[in-house]
Amino acid sequence: MNLSDSKLKIIIAVITITIPAVITLLAYLPPLELEPDTVDKFYILPKINAFINGTAFFVLLGAWVAIRSGKIQLHKMLTSTAVMLSILFLFSYITFHFTVASTHYCGSEEMKMLYFFILITHIILSALIVPLVMFTYARGYMMQVTKHKKLAHITWPLWLYVTATGVIVYLMISPCYPV
Repeated sequence: MNLSDSKLKIIIAVITITIPAVITLLAYLPPLELEPDTVDKFYILPKINAFINGTAFFVLLGAWVAIRSGKIQLHKMLTSTAVMLSILFLFSYITFHFTVASTHYCGSEEMKMLYFFILITHIILSALIVPLVMFTYARGYMMQVTKHKKLAHITWPLWLYVTATGVIVYLMISPCYPV
């Protein structure tokens, strides 16, 4: 893959704008009109999403350990796995929110404030992490090690936070699901 920096920036900009636009649009569109039994089946997706996020969290930890140990091939494999998990998560997340109405938090007022803090930081950072992951991954893939390392010092902890808070948000909202 021989992408110029300008082409890479255009591709990443388009993806970075498209993902939040689609997710925002889903918040304003009514869910598909499906039979209640069919809709209920989609409530498995948040649990799957939490599993995907949790797995990505541990894969990212493994990628960090691998690079610290000088195991570059293992680091590449684990990082590629984390990217694939994130893409899988995104498709599952969009499917769920396309088919199921939004769920409102049902916990105590004290926990509601904590939930919204975690949720808001998760949402903001999940949008910001997309171009960071894409640039960091592309730099590593193209063996631009200095640029990759510089970005990875920012990307990795943010990506780790997003994957961890994805699981926490699920654990906090799942008791509120109607099924």
